[in-house]
Amino acid sequence: MSRSLQVLTTIGLATLLAACGGGGGPDLDVGGGGGGSTFKPTVYTSEGRALNSCSLDPVCSNNPLAPFFAGVSQAPAAGATLSGVVRLEVRGNDLYNVELLPADSYLPRYGIFNISGDRTLAWLDLDTTRLPNGAVNMRISAFNAPAGQPAAEIVAMPARSWNISNSGAPSSSFAASVTAAPADGASVSGTTRLEIRGSGIANAELLPASGYSPRLGVFNVSADRTMAWLDFDSRSVPDGATGVRIAAYNVQAGQPGATEIIAMPARTWNIGNGSAPAPSTFTATATMAPAHGAVVSGTTRLEVRGTNLRNVELLPASGYLPRYGVFSISADRTFAWLDFDSSALPNGTLNARISAFNAPAGEPASEIVAMPARQWELRH
Repeated sequence: MSRSLQVLTTIGLATLLAACGGGGGPDLDVGGGGGGSTFKPTVYTSEGRALNSCSLDPVCSNNPLAPFFAGVSQAPAAGATLSGVVRLEVRGNDLYNVELLPADSYLPRYGIFNISGDRTLAWLDLDTTRLPNGAVNMRISAFNAPAGQPAAEIVAMPARSWNISNSGAPSSSFAASVTAAPADGASVSGTTRLEIRGSGIANAELLPASGYSPRLGVFNVSADRTMAWLDFDSRSVPDGATGVRIAAYNVQAGQPGATEIIAMPARTWNIGNGSAPAPSTFTATATMAPAHGAVVSGTTRLEVRGTNLRNVELLPASGYLPRYGVFSISADRTFAWLDFDSSALPNGTLNARISAFNAPAGEPASEIVAMPARQWELRH
């Protein structure tokens, strides 16, 4: 892979990242004269994330790569012991490719991050069971161009040593087959439950009959990796004949070394939901949340997309109290987000769901369970 131009470390970006918070008051020079960063009015991305406008300007931010910047926002501390699935996050701007790499080289790639549509957030659920037990030394690098193209590099997380410690060797058995899905030629409308069962399942996706884009749905996966399920909302695709298949993988999305099993070979479904939804239609789907069984620490971004979202809450698996978090909602009511601070809750198992409502809290409303109950392991 070609790497070129410049490399910045997060230490070199300290002043920049400090300037990325500020609000809409008068400009404030924090540099002590001439060369310092300046707080400028907050701007918002297409997905509602706040950026300080100073961070986008090379002179104001003292970052020659601006508007490209990156810094790790969630990762285990140096010396930590890791097991199971661990969430890593990077925040910045113009993120086109983010990779988990060895401390001082570019191969092997231990993981490739998912990147949000506005290119300001990248995340990776690192499956440590795919690594041998023992000490590892890794860094996170961000690039402002897709993999394989000339790019500037920012070391979002300088090298940290972690100790991989999983109780048993990962199972080499990988199998997957569909157990619940409409038959070939079936008429499909509304929400339909899809299920696959097997062993060693780490990721499963509903895909077009051929190709890998667009992804029509990403399955939830059980902690023991023997079952995956998806509540497919057929309103997300146009009416008419649609060819689909279900593919399962033995590693999580973005990680190298994946083996693919076509758990459901191509079928044609006749989607029929009538005319396009009216503006008042109420829909909601979780588009970003830790997988079932994931280890969660620090602050984790949760996101929901839909229509007519008036209130979205992180709640217990059953019941409505206590509320673990209330989402912010975009002005057009199609996008909701929550930076869930797990440190506010005790260590241990949390069973939670995400519910969306089409009326403000306290008013009569319809409820959609945007994320059915998942189990997370909270570790501080």
